[in-house]
Amino acid sequence: MSDMDQSLEKLLSEASPRPVPAASDTAAVRDAVRAEWQLVSGRHKSRQRMLRFAVAASVLLGVFAVLNTLRVPAAHEERVASIQRSFGSIYVLGEQSQLTPVADLKTIQSGQTIITGADAGIALAWSRGGSVRLDKNTRVEFRDDDTLYLKAGQVYFDSTPSELVAGISAGSIAAFEVETDYGRVTHVGTQFMTAVASGELKVSVREGQVEVAGRYHEYQAAKGEQVRFVGSQQPVVTRFSEYGSAWDWVGATSPPINVDGKSAHEFLLWAGRELGRDVVYTNAAVEQELKNATLRGDIDLAPADALKMRMATADIAWRVEEGTIYVGESE
Repeated sequence: MSDMDQSLEKLLSEASPRPVPAASDTAAVRDAVRAEWQLVSGRHKSRQRMLRFAVAASVLLGVFAVLNTLRVPAAHEERVASIQRSFGSIYVLGEQSQLTPVADLKTIQSGQTIITGADAGIALAWSRGGSVRLDKNTRVEFRDDDTLYLKAGQVYFDSTPSELVAGISAGSIAAFEVETDYGRVTHVGTQFMTAVASGELKVSVREGQVEVAGRYHEYQAAKGEQVRFVGSQQPVVTRFSEYGSAWDWVGATSPPINVDGKSAHEFLLWAGRELGRDVVYTNAAVEQELKNATLRGDIDLAPADALKMRMATADIAWRVEEGTIYVGESE
């Protein structure tokens, strides 16, 4: 069995039950059959007509059974997100727990369950504002425009993404929650990552604060913290870097940006935000130069690659040290 098959088998360990006919529907069909039988038996006693009736009743019940198998519970569906970038193997979970591969999915509706394979990732523009990313081997049910349910894998949320990302509104989202089997995660103006694996809920905060309500304990995580919830144990809080390899998958799913008419300074701020690093100028003249420099077109590269390409083109000295991008003359 391939790694991808094993990953998908793990994600599908809990299948959704098939819909059951409503009791009122079953009673209605029985009443209709009984009434027809009484009419036929009262007026036509012939064996031939009774036989035809029996066949018709069987067909009616058969059709009813098939329709109930196909029918899904009535629900109001709404668009909760639009896809800005996707790659790898992505599936929609069907009513019978079957996986349907999707290559050109553009929007996400409430009630849909999305599963990413071992080579996949997705960037979403949340309908009420903000940017959502799904990592590989992740299973998410999109419940409504406030909430998603993370069954397995990892998601990232940024409530105030750069305005360079087309289709995303920043700062307007009032509520966003990630529900899991181990607790509920609520943003408080932030960038954060939520992961579920092996009976553990793990929340890492890059910026702002996050409210985490576990089954047994609550904790408000702040910038630079990672909090882990396991069973009924007290939350374990550790220092966690806002940049580095743990966040690489977020950059890999970064959506394209439109820099047409924007300044090089705005581009640098976008790159810094996506990489979890501050931008500091070491030369005032260089800072003014980049604020005046107007860019053109779109950029569809990972933030780290886009930063290298742009700075090489500008022929400006820069360096990265820990959580800071220094721009200007070398020190």
